Amino acid sequence: MLKETHALVQQIADTAQEPVHTFSEVIKAKPEVLVALAVVHVIPIALAIVGTTEIIVAHQKVKVEKERTKQAKLRAGLGRHHRHPGCDSHHGHPHHAPRLLAEAAPQD
Repeated sequence: MLKETHALVQQIADTAQEPVHTFSEVIKAKPEVLVALAVVHVIPIALAIVGTTEIIVAHQKVKVEKERTKQAKLRAGLGRHHRHPGCDSHHGHPHHAPRLLAEAAPQD
């Protein structure tokens, strides 16, 4: 039983090493294939890096546009007279009103 198991393990090891030996023999016979293989492996890596960079830049642009929209809504809503629950002022939140008024006031 032990000899059979050892023979089976040896056969599996030889089979697993066969592609490595075949690859080594092909590279020795045709070294120009190595450059093509390197290019084939580099292209997906480069595409992944470029794609990730584009996603990050687009995400940052979306955040900037959201902030611009938020600021525009705050400026547009400054003149409205609405009442918020628990708010003492008719012009929005009392802690926001001085800052917003200062931003909206013309500079001399």
